[in-house]
Amino acid sequence: MSDILLNVSATMSRSRANGPGSRAVVWVQGCTIGCAGCYSSATHPHAAASLIRPSEISEWILSIPNIEGITFSGGEPFEQAAAVLETIQTIKEEKGPDFSVFVFTGFELEVLQRSEDDNVLTLLQYIDILSAGPYDYKLRDQKLLWRGSRNQSLHFLTERHSSNQIEEWIANSPIEEITIRPNSLEFTGFVGQKSQMLKVAQEITSRREMEV
Repeated sequence: MSDILLNVSATMSRSRANGPGSRAVVWVQGCTIGCAGCYSSATHPHAAASLIRPSEISEWILSIPNIEGITFSGGEPFEQAAAVLETIQTIKEEKGPDFSVFVFTGFELEVLQRSEDDNVLTLLQYIDILSAGPYDYKLRDQKLLWRGSRNQSLHFLTERHSSNQIEEWIANSPIEEITIRPNSLEFTGFVGQKSQMLKVAQEITSRREMEV
C-alpha cells in the first residue's frame, strides 16, 4: 500500500457545477499560487486538513452511483500530483476509460507540460478536461463555463469531449450550487461568497438550528 496521503479540504458526492454531468468533487488543501480574490482562499495554506489515503478516496468515489466522473479542484491539485494521480489510477482500474476526469488548476497548461515532475506529466495523460490559469479578479466573468476569469482556458486533453459541447454545457451547468442537508450546507460554483443564494441558504440553515 502506498504511503502517499492526499490533503483534502472538502468533498461533494454529486455536483453539476464542476464539469460535465453529475460528478463527485474533491477539493485539495494547499496552493502556493494564492490568486487575489480566489473563491477558495481558505484552501491556500498547506496546513494539514484531512489527510486521506488515495485508496480511501477512490473507494468513496466508486461507491457513488450514477456519476459521470470525478473533478479535482482546490487548492492546487498539481501540487499534490502523486496523490491525485494514484487516486485516479485506482478509479480507472475499476471504472475504465469511460469515467471522466476534470481538473481545475491555477497553472497554465504550457507550464505543466514543461514540468520535470513525472507525476505531473502522467497526471495530464489521465485528464479529459483541464480548466487552467490563475484567477484574475479584474477579469472576472460569471458567464464563463467552469472558469472564473477571462484569462483562464478550457483544454480538451482527450477525444472524450470537445468544444462543440460547450453550448449544451452552458445550458445545463449551474454557476452556483447549494445543497441544504439536515446538519450542513454545501456550496460550490463561480459566484463566490457574495452569492445572494448562499445568504438565503445560510439564513434557512440558521433558522433550522434555532428551531431544534
